[in-house]
Amino acid sequence: MSSATKRLIVIPAVIVLVLYPFKKTLVPAQEVLVTTKDMHPIGHALVRQIWRDYSLEFDGHEEDLPTDIHGRVTFPTRTIRACLLWRLIGPLTSIAGQGVHASFGVHTVMFPLANKDAQISTEVVQRQPGEIWYWLESEN
Repeated sequence: MSSATKRLIVIPAVIVLVLYPFKKTLVPAQEVLVTTKDMHPIGHALVRQIWRDYSLEFDGHEEDLPTDIHGRVTFPTRTIRACLLWRLIGPLTSIAGQGVHASFGVHTVMFPLANKDAQISTEVVQRQPGEIWYWLESEN
């Protein structure tokens, strides 16, 4: 194979590899349980999830989801697509824009919100392995 033929194969392959938007998982799927201190589930409670990859994104994301009648809610996996070139340049733009206050990588937070429609059940639930648990004080 001649050197010109190799270049015709290698150069487009490298360009595709550098510019292809590979998928990256930012936050795995998360199961949440919201109860009172004595494990009574709170239905229709809102739980907020906030996430952002400071190395790849300029803005963050947030989603509020209500719990079901058993006090549970599942947040889906959060992903992003970014090419290798942006994965190299993105952190530099963060430094250029934020200076010494720049952040890098994935930051995520989750917490329950006050909701007037929340309902405390009389049933008692058990936590499942891997479940994130929030307990709230009842207003009785």
